[in-house]
Amino acid sequence: MSPLTTYNSRKGEVPCGDSDLYTFLTDMRNFKTLIPNGLVTDWDATEDRCSFKIDKTGKIAASLSEALPHSVIVYDAETFLTGKVRVQITIDYISGTRSSFSINAGVNMNPLLRMLLGDSADRYLDNLIDAIESYDGFDRIRGCNQSL
Repeated sequence: MSPLTTYNSRKGEVPCGDSDLYTFLTDMRNFKTLIPNGLVTDWDATEDRCSFKIDKTGKIAASLSEALPHSVIVYDAETFLTGKVRVQITIDYISGTRSSFSINAGVNMNPLLRMLLGDSADRYLDNLIDAIESYDGFDRIRGCNQSL
């Protein structure tokens, strides 16, 4: 087995509480709204699984593997290029209407693949943080975990 390579994102901040962000990110059908148009094809998702294709990467299949309410979400994915990938999102409470989050990705890669990827994994995580921060639907998800 190749050694585990870990990538850590910068911290992002969004205008919704930790419980709302958790509820939004644990439903994998919502990911489609975060992905820039044209980046993926063959999108398919349920609440706890999704699959899609990315040009030059191939098919990616991901599933929700762990969820600690309002604080940690873990997804396991499988890609042709790198094999198994584990992505963890850590959510931190700021206030009832603000939260911060960061993303940690662990990938099993051989040294050659790690060299070829260079800093593209870090850029990808930064782009993902940007996509979540710039999501324009936070006003619609605020309070979505509250009973009516």
